[in-house]
Amino acid sequence: MATIVKADPSSPVGAKLLMMAMGGTANALVGSRNDQTVQRIMRKLWRADGNRFSHEYAYEAKHADETMGVITCCPASRLEQLAWPTFTRLLAYRHLPLLAYHLRHPRQLLALIGLKEGLSDEFHIAALATMPQSRGLGIGSKLIAFAEEEALRQRFAACSLTVSLGNPDAKRLYERLGYRVTDELPGMSLQRMRKALI
Repeated sequence: MATIVKADPSSPVGAKLLMMAMGGTANALVGSRNDQTVQRIMRKLWRADGNRFSHEYAYEAKHADETMGVITCCPASRLEQLAWPTFTRLLAYRHLPLLAYHLRHPRQLLALIGLKEGLSDEFHIAALATMPQSRGLGIGSKLIAFAEEEALRQRFAACSLTVSLGNPDAKRLYERLGYRVTDELPGMSLQRMRKALI
């Protein structure tokens, strides 16, 4: 059975799982359609402190020293605080190519800037992904239960997350666990979901 542990900055799959959770949003964020570039930048963000994609806010489901899944979660207000430091780090990593990409794709930039994933009174699950070989083993459910326990420990009464409109399996899992759609995020093909914990 998997155990949940604080994420390791040197995890070989942490950034890969974050990318899987983000889908095409990772390309818009990094400002590249090149998968190798996106992977390289996501690995840097994973290892670095003080950004929303850092290992600091992540937990891994491990079984026999193998990472089976990852979840990132923290107060939604903390995600808002990390927006600017994350952007400055991305700019430092990508420089002009990041700016050029967003000049060519201004709608993606506007959607990212306006993205409000969670409300200040929520504990937010920012990313959840499991390795393909561990799907169907309850790893995702276990990671979500861990995040909910963490939310309660930090005295939050609700958890939130976003789900891609193109991922009906994930949406079914979240609904089965008690999450309900509250609204759709403009320009992102995402729905925001919330669950009252108490």
